[in-house]
Amino acid sequence: MFGRKLQDDKDQDTNDLLSKMFYRQECISSQTGESFIVADVSHLIEPLVGLLRDPLSVCSQPDSSLLSLSLYKGAIIQSKRFLLLSVSAPIYVHFLMEDHESTLQNSISSGKGEANILPWMYKRSKSSLFDTSIDMASAKSILIDLGSSYFGAWNNDTSAAAGRWFYEYYKRFGVKFDRVIAFEQSTLDPKVAWQQLPDDVFPIYTLINVGCSATGQFNPWRTLKAIARPHDNTTWNTDALMAVDLALRISLISIMADQGS
Repeated sequence: MFGRKLQDDKDQDTNDLLSKMFYRQECISSQTGESFIVADVSHLIEPLVGLLRDPLSVCSQPDSSLLSLSLYKGAIIQSKRFLLLSVSAPIYVHFLMEDHESTLQNSISSGKGEANILPWMYKRSKSSLFDTSIDMASAKSILIDLGSSYFGAWNNDTSAAAGRWFYEYYKRFGVKFDRVIAFEQSTLDPKVAWQQLPDDVFPIYTLINVGCSATGQFNPWRTLKAIARPHDNTTWNTDALMAVDLALRISLISIMADQGS
């Protein structure tokens, strides 16, 4: 895979200090109907805090004999070069059922037609593999951008444009978004906003030029619930105020709890 290597658990000694997201792949036997664990895997999710997304942007430059000064080129506050998303993060295997290595490999390589969207990012039901009413190949990739500003720039700073950055990052790894929904509280010039969109984003882009909220019609999860299916892959970015962000997270947890997710 581009930028990714499937690795054994023993290979991750150098990453002990980094945070990881863990997933478990379970299947249901078509003969017995019993559930069994196929694999436990993880991938890195650093950095967790925006301030740490580029450590060289907040650290003073050391002696050039210790660290090449060229590494500081591009070390700005809005730098995103250290961000590691799921489409590029290394995969670590912590447990693999005997004689099921090919099952895991095939599951990854054949997932969604886009090998860098991993199966555990959208195959959330063990029984969905045998549900003929679900077309897994039709799974969509959806980007929710909360506090989007303009697609190509934020306060005229192109390096801070989250929408374009996500679009280009995922495109680099062969993933095309099927739908982009952007919320922005500040009043945008509609003509400027739409002129900044690449040709392949224009028809799938929805701009909601009001602030998002944890309740009511401007709750982004309400929109997502209406357009997404359980086997779709959703990416969301938030640049909302801390109080709004916290309320949105609580709202999302509540919705998931109501649905038993």
